[in-house]
Amino acid sequence: MTQSLTATQVLAAASEVLGASGYAEATVDDDRVQRSHASRVFEDAYGIVAVHVFDSWQELAEQWHVAQGQLADLISTHLRSPEPKTWEGYLVLLTPGLLPAMETVALNDLRNDTNRVRKIVAAGGDLGTLGDVRGALLPLLPLTLEDSPAAGAGVLELLPELLENAGISRAITGVVVGASTSNDSVLDRLHEFRTTR
Repeated sequence: MTQSLTATQVLAAASEVLGASGYAEATVDDDRVQRSHASRVFEDAYGIVAVHVFDSWQELAEQWHVAQGQLADLISTHLRSPEPKTWEGYLVLLTPGLLPAMETVALNDLRNDTNRVRKIVAAGGDLGTLGDVRGALLPLLPLTLEDSPAAGAGVLELLPELLENAGISRAITGVVVGASTSNDSVLDRLHEFRTTR
């Protein structure tokens, strides 16, 4: 039997993931938020993220609106209306507790509720491992490109093959791409290519 994560482990993993992704933990002067051992507020240049971890789905379902109110109050108290950050509030609601089957609709309704702030919700089976915590937070993380040969290839490097499929000589396209890449004269390279054939 696998051991499920604790609320403390989930919060620690979420804090680590957000910190590694450029978010800084915000200093909060609201006593209600500071007293809660299972909540943290983070920010980056673009938005505010409040992470709340509950021991059970029932706690989450009963208390998420309080967490939302705290986040909305923090945003309205500390940010001025014209700041873009005021519109980028995210409430992350997590629980390692199992989601009862009859609560699936309630979970989806909560995920789709964008009233006041956007919500990211994960429960039970969604948080089986510490890696799953990262998966739940993906909508907040910066996009990264895969480290593959194709990811490093520029459009020019793909051009010879694409043009060959359209009936244009790969050799000639290769000469043009080579000249462009090395900042040489395309005409001089083409002339050299034709005269040395």
